[in-house]
Amino acid sequence: MEIEIGESLALSYLKHVKKCVIYQTNWKLSSWWLQELGKKSPAENLYDQLKKSPSKEKTAATDFDVKDVLTSDFSQFLKQAEIDVLGVDKDGNVYAIDVAFHEGGLGYGKKVDARDRVMKKFVRSYMIMLGCFPGKKCTVIFASPKVDAAKQDLIMPALEELQADARFKDNGITFEYIANDKFKAEILDQTIEASRNDADTNELFLRSYKLLNLPYTEAKSTKKKASSSASSSLETGS
Repeated sequence: MEIEIGESLALSYLKHVKKCVIYQTNWKLSSWWLQELGKKSPAENLYDQLKKSPSKEKTAATDFDVKDVLTSDFSQFLKQAEIDVLGVDKDGNVYAIDVAFHEGGLGYGKKVDARDRVMKKFVRSYMIMLGCFPGKKCTVIFASPKVDAAKQDLIMPALEELQADARFKDNGITFEYIANDKFKAEILDQTIEASRNDADTNELFLRSYKLLNLPYTEAKSTKKKASSSASSSLETGS
C-alpha cells in the first residue's frame, strides 16, 4: 500500500512521541461494524440529531453550519471515511490523525471548501471514535505543515464553534488542530528528537530524514599502498 510522506511522519509521531503500541495508516471502518448500525449507535443518533436540527443563523463571525458537511445518509457518510493514521497507546488512549501535506499550502479548493473539508474530517472522525471506541479517551487531530492565513481564519472559528457545541461534548473525545509553526514544534521536531537514537528505519519518514543527514564524505580506499622497497625491487628487476 502506498504511504504518503505526511502519513509516515504522523505514524512516526504516534509511535515515538505519543508512545502508541498499535498504529496503522489508511485505517477504515470494518464492514461488520457498519452492518450492525441498525441498533442505533450513539454515533448514528448524533448524526440524525444534527440532520434534523434547524439550520443555524449564520453570522459574519462564522458562516459555518455543521449540517453543511452531512451530505449523505449515515452509513454512506462513514463508508467514505479513511483516517490517515490511527494509534492506540498502552493505556488505551486513541489518536486519529488526518494529515494534509500540500507543498503549496493546504489545498482542498477555495477557502470555504477547504474549511468544510477539514470540518467534515473532524465530524466524521468524532463519530467513528464515538462508535468504535466508547468510553475511551480519544484525540481527533487534523494536521498540516502549511495553511495560509485566509483559510485558517475560516477554519479556526468553525472549530471553536464545534468544540463549544453541546452535541459534541463526549468527555473522552477532544479535537486538535495542528498547523504551521505548531506543526513543526509539536510533530516534526518532537518526532525527530524522540527517534534520534532509533535504529529501526522501516518508517519512510525516518529513512528520508536519515538520508538527508548522512555524513557525506569522499570514500577512502582501504587498500594498502605497496611499500617503497618493493617498488624499487620491481623497478631494478632484482
